[in-house]
Amino acid sequence: MSEEKPPESNLLADDGEDADERTAIVSLSELRSAPRRQTKDRHLLVRVRGAELGRVSRLPPEPFRIGRSQDCELWLGDDGVSRKHARIVQEPAGYLIEDTESANGTFVQGQRVSRQLLRDGDVIQFGPTAVFRYTITDESQEGLLQQLYDASVTDALTSAHNREHFDTQLRSELSYARRHKVDVSLAFFDVDHFKKVNDTYGHQAGDAVLVGLANTIRGMIRNEDVFARYGGEEFALILRGIDGAAAHTVGERLRERVAAMRVEHEGKVLTVTVSVGCSSFAELVDEKTPEALVSTADKRLYAAKHAGRNRVVSRG
Repeated sequence: MSEEKPPESNLLADDGEDADERTAIVSLSELRSAPRRQTKDRHLLVRVRGAELGRVSRLPPEPFRIGRSQDCELWLGDDGVSRKHARIVQEPAGYLIEDTESANGTFVQGQRVSRQLLRDGDVIQFGPTAVFRYTITDESQEGLLQQLYDASVTDALTSAHNREHFDTQLRSELSYARRHKVDVSLAFFDVDHFKKVNDTYGHQAGDAVLVGLANTIRGMIRNEDVFARYGGEEFALILRGIDGAAAHTVGERLRERVAAMRVEHEGKVLTVTVSVGCSSFAELVDEKTPEALVSTADKRLYAAKHAGRNRVVSRG
């Protein structure tokens, strides 16, 4: 182990967001309601600087790879992180971190390391800005940490996940699909003529429609599906283990549920429809990336719009 330290500016680098804006608000009653367990058998990495502040990753018995590669269990998009930056392996003495010949180094407690046994509370830095804390805790505390992170990546209006969480989870799901040799699909859907709703009934009515839509979707998806507000009146679903044909079926069921939805607002009953575009990881040929999956679903969404709206497009 050498004594090289990361540049001072790296450790103090601002990630460009106000800290107050990234503070999750969870009521004391919610925190107190979590069951308390005394067995400290959860080994976690918790992000303490940079994007996705508070993100919790539980370390498994198998080797845990960290880097920019889609095959890594912990994908990091930070500048200065190598494709295969580091890995953490479980040994009889505990978890050991190994730098896998990264360009910008792996640091523990401010010192560059090649291999080092981790201790509870160690601060780990991958490259210039990706900083995590290694902690050993119990199930109850892990749940509280996850609760705080979930609150920070939730859209305030609809309670769907936000765009940042969607981007991260999509990369994670593609890594999962590669490792387990399963498919994963994406469904983009957009409220038809949403501007007309806002212009006719007001923005509060538009908000009520979005909340009603989000509640409807949550009632029909699985726990492993990722539901996010992609932007404005556009939403996205990541469907683990679902191929293109099954994604089309999900899109049709989603479209039908929304069309049957009734939203009451100030004595009026509002109805809307959605257009849906679907893509699957298995169908991608030239470029199997999150960007290609998103681009394909997005093009099909707009094809559904141009074809008359209130329909699902999953090919072409």
